[in-house]
Amino acid sequence: MTGTSSLETAAPPKTATEHKAAKPAPRTIVFFDFARGISAQAVVLGHALNIFVPGIFMVPGQRVFYIQSFAVVIFFVLSGYLITSAVLKKRSHAGFTFGNYLMDRVARVVYPLLPAVALIVAFDFLVFQGSRRLPFINIDLSPQAIAGSFTMLFNHPVLQEVAVRTSTTWIDVGPVGTGAPLWSVTAEWWIYVAFGILALTVLSGKRMGILRVALLLFAIAVPVGYMAHGSYESLAWIIGMLYAIAAPTLRRIRVSAHLWLFGLASAVFAAGIHYTGQNLHAAVTVAASAVAFCHLFFALEGRAARTADAGNVPAQGGLRASAGKWFVSGSIFLSSFSYSLYLVHFSVITYIWFHLHSVLSAWQLILLSLILCNLLAYAYYLLVERHFHKVGKWLKRHFLPRSKDAAPLQK
Repeated sequence: MTGTSSLETAAPPKTATEHKAAKPAPRTIVFFDFARGISAQAVVLGHALNIFVPGIFMVPGQRVFYIQSFAVVIFFVLSGYLITSAVLKKRSHAGFTFGNYLMDRVARVVYPLLPAVALIVAFDFLVFQGSRRLPFINIDLSPQAIAGSFTMLFNHPVLQEVAVRTSTTWIDVGPVGTGAPLWSVTAEWWIYVAFGILALTVLSGKRMGILRVALLLFAIAVPVGYMAHGSYESLAWIIGMLYAIAAPTLRRIRVSAHLWLFGLASAVFAAGIHYTGQNLHAAVTVAASAVAFCHLFFALEGRAARTADAGNVPAQGGLRASAGKWFVSGSIFLSSFSYSLYLVHFSVITYIWFHLHSVLSAWQLILLSLILCNLLAYAYYLLVERHFHKVGKWLKRHFLPRSKDAAPLQK
């Protein structure tokens, strides 16, 4: 959900042998940008449909295919693949430690999140004048909800268990105000923390102190807790991670095999959708869609490499080449502010509903939401998100020893 893909890649290999050990070609990485950009738009559209056409998409006791839920699964598998790939590439660098990794994640995830939470709280107070129950969300602006969102501790299974056992219900809170979709950002954050500790401490043979062990358990509790309650999006992250680890082997498999596996996983996904009643949070649907996504990527990557090996590159200036350039540029553009779009869209849609739902038709409201969400998200990206590199450098300069300042990890 965060930014554009930025795995550093070599030039497309010239032979099939070279391709077997090669990294993804630059133009196949656009697949990730396209997937992220389109998924962010799908989240906006899906939530707009839920809010403005509730008679179709929010009927009690009836499940429909929520495209925003499917998009979140894509975000998770993308994140697992890209973060793992980047860590595998950088883990041998002497300066790349858990502290370095964590500062990169803070800059990339937390830095854009906190100003967004502040804006959500401020505008929620201005629009709703305090707590209010809307048809589709409870606007909780209590101090504990605000604190939970700023500290990324809301919906935490450990705190929920403590709240039950000690009768301190105030520590068990959900997202603040109109920040409902922020649950997935928080879930991914704790997955990042757990993965960083495991990949850069445990698997490196280093000993962990008590504090780091406690942090690992506290972080792992989040994805485990969500899965225990029937939300298996974290499984998609794990699958993306496993495919990144197995990438060198998978690149040696024929394109046709990847396509067959993509088809098989897609069939399992369709069957899962049918038998679970459109439940896109179930283990079978999450796992099948994540596996299908990964094999589609490797199939497209292999096909692109084979085309490059054969020299079948469209002539410059041709219609196909021009369309390809527009596709690449459009994918990168949509991906660039996809995280900002995810952060602000639900609040914007809610404000539009609150002021205009009795004035405009549902389809006018949906179109207005798509336009306004994208404009405001891009503005937020320009003003806040795109400066995460500078923030990361500042954090490392002030919180890490100079000798541990390594090249940034991005996703």
